[in-house]
Amino acid sequence: MVHSSSSESDNSDDPNQALPRRKNGLPEPAVLINRQRAIAADWDEVREFLRQLPSRLAPSSFSVCLLSDLGMRRYNKRFRHKSASTDVLSFPSGENGNKPSRYLGDILISAETARASARRYGLRVEEEVKILALHGLLHLLGYDHENDAGRMARQERRWRIKLGLPQTLTERSRGRAPRGIGARGRAS
Repeated sequence: MVHSSSSESDNSDDPNQALPRRKNGLPEPAVLINRQRAIAADWDEVREFLRQLPSRLAPSSFSVCLLSDLGMRRYNKRFRHKSASTDVLSFPSGENGNKPSRYLGDILISAETARASARRYGLRVEEEVKILALHGLLHLLGYDHENDAGRMARQERRWRIKLGLPQTLTERSRGRAPRGIGARGRAS
């Protein structure tokens, strides 16, 4: 995956070393990499959404890579030992400790699975990819909906409302209708 680079020296022993920042002081933006050809969408809309996330949610940059179902199946088999495609996988950078990470990690999204889910829930592909990116980003930040007593679900719902997203993955998996914003992103 692509990692952000900085012109600063990489002295990883210095916990006070500044994270890569743009001139306006915000973290470097997230990167969208499109490695699939089957699904057409307004990827510039998704890029703009991702550019907003680091300054509003993520303390460091990260990447989102769009893959085919076949590509996602390969990653899912290799890292989760499941021989099936999935919608989103997150790979934290592995940097931890008391110092902030220079790079959060990588999020893989199956564009084909995103399109199928978008159709199922009456959304545009771009909306579904944004939902998956938020979910993946929360995983990069250390949240784990499988064993965190609802902490990730609460954060996902909070950020869904702030970002104007129609629903979250954790709301879907629990069979809950989203609160605060209707199914198409309008106030309910």
